[in-house]
Amino acid sequence: MKRLGTIFFFCFMIWGELALAQPCTTIGQTPSTAFPVCGTDTFSQSTVPYCGGTSIPNKCNSTADFVDMNPFWYKFTCFTGGTLGFVVTPNDLADDYDWQLFDVTNRDPNEVFIDPTMTVSYNWSGRSGITGASSAGTSLFNCDGQAYPLFSSMPVLIKGHNYLLLLSHFTKFSPSQNGYKIAFKGGTASITDITPPKMAKAVSSCSGAAVILKLNKKMKCSSLASNGSDFSVAGSSIPFKSASSLNCSGFDMDSLIITLARPLLPGKY
Repeated sequence: MKRLGTIFFFCFMIWGELALAQPCTTIGQTPSTAFPVCGTDTFSQSTVPYCGGTSIPNKCNSTADFVDMNPFWYKFTCFTGGTLGFVVTPNDLADDYDWQLFDVTNRDPNEVFIDPTMTVSYNWSGRSGITGASSAGTSLFNCDGQAYPLFSSMPVLIKGHNYLLLLSHFTKFSPSQNGYKIAFKGGTASITDITPPKMAKAVSSCSGAAVILKLNKKMKCSSLASNGSDFSVAGSSIPFKSASSLNCSGFDMDSLIITLARPLLPGKY
């Protein structure tokens, strides 16, 4: 039985190394494809694909290798400065989720892998269960191991700054793709843009058969009706034929082009 146990453990070690050898190709699993989030919703991730393995710099005096293991990344902007509170609830409470928050204002998001000064807060506790940042936390930085609590104190966000939040699913010795839910609550900072959405600028094509719209804020790509039915032109009965985003990052957009069924006549609309 002892020999079998050794073989079983060795197999998990091999699995862990193979999982980390896989590149992250799913949207949201790299800093440059991070999900945009706000403070009004609970965000759910049903499964966590295996990938990752890039080291994350931190202040921990440990021999452990802190990596983006089976990660998902989230991006947001601070619209009102204050403290950030959030809760990560694993679908399986036996799972261990770790996290690290970065300030990426005016920076390439991939620099989080090389510049420790971009780190704002983290929690790499070895415990399983619900984690996050709340008033129950006593330190901004919790390192690896069972001695560290699952909750860190709430970091202070700066108005106008952009942030990245890494969630790392530690499953090296217990393979699991169980997901989680994340909710932003308890802090005084606002990461929700309350600016009413509207058109910032409209430009017609030379032929008059299309209109290019610039919006005043980022909006979900999925909210755009592809048949152009979201829009109309005052002073014209010409229907729209289609609408598509010009700069959709996979999640949001602020520019789009609308094609009309036939060209507009010269005039002001």
